[in-house]
Amino acid sequence: MLMSSLTVVAVVALELYCCFLLCCAGNQPSLHTMQMGFLSPVSGAAAAPGSGLGFNNVASAAVQVSFLGDDMSSHLQQQVLDIDRLILQHAERARAELTERRKRFTGQILAALEEGVSKRLRASREEIARLGKMNWALEERIKSLCVETQMWRDMARSNEATANALRANLERFLAAQARAEEAAATADDAESCCCVGDGEEEAGVRREWRRACRSCHDGEPSVLLLPCRHLCLCAACGPAADACPVCHCSKNGSVCINMS
Repeated sequence: MLMSSLTVVAVVALELYCCFLLCCAGNQPSLHTMQMGFLSPVSGAAAAPGSGLGFNNVASAAVQVSFLGDDMSSHLQQQVLDIDRLILQHAERARAELTERRKRFTGQILAALEEGVSKRLRASREEIARLGKMNWALEERIKSLCVETQMWRDMARSNEATANALRANLERFLAAQARAEEAAATADDAESCCCVGDGEEEAGVRREWRRACRSCHDGEPSVLLLPCRHLCLCAACGPAADACPVCHCSKNGSVCINMS
């Protein structure tokens, strides 16, 4: 827009300059006549009356040309002032338009930057929230695993203590049973000589009976009953028994013992 305005102003100035040249060219004979009249007057005291070149006519023509030159000069000055004012107006308008465009472009850039920064901030907040949730879930999982590990550790300790107690009870029971068998064998040896053969056979039968299952009297005892801790049932009769056949105590549980 500024270039087009300057082009228009240049064209107008060129036209005014051409008009001025044409006017000067049209007034050239009058000026020459005026100069010739003042510098080279007509020969004689006065010019011929019919010639039309008297002194008064020349003076009036000079005054007229002078007025015409003043009017043209003032007109040209006014045109120059108008052109300058027009150029200033166009320059101010162009400057204002450029300033407005610059402001609008700057606003658009700032809006785009603000939108990009807001998007990045929103994505960062969402990522932080997601990581926070994952961290909380992992902490809860770690807590539950710690509790579960402690529970299994306590259970292992309890089972170990129970196994140690059962092992000690089994050892005591086996020792007591061995002592009872030795005492029974000693009592059988103290019987009379007349019935030595019958006594030995009876003692052997009694030992075999004590070592046999108290339920079927056939299998070898391998099931320890709880809580009485009597080793008196075989592997086949142990699961089916509800009470101990020795003390008739209710069975709460049983442990299979490998006697081999």
